[in-house]
Amino acid sequence: MTGEPASRHRAKEGIVICLRDLGDGSSRLMIDDVIADNSEAENPIWRHKAFYTTNTYPNQGLDKMALSDEEFAQIGVAVIARLLAINGRVSE
Repeated sequence: MTGEPASRHRAKEGIVICLRDLGDGSSRLMIDDVIADNSEAENPIWRHKAFYTTNTYPNQGLDKMALSDEEFAQIGVAVIARLLAINGRVSE
């Protein structure tokens, strides 16, 4: 990708993942679908399209990157499953 704008390598649709501290010793991980206004632009503007999923985790585990292997796997599966679905690559 050297020498080319990264936007040329991005799809028009994607996901945004954010982490919000809830102030009660836990944080919420949220995944939303987004769409680029102009995916060919050097700096496309990404806009919210749809809510996908959310889950709450204890801050102590998150801060130490100490979630269980199953929890980390669930996050990874959710990310890849959503990206495949957005790109019409869902297997039946």
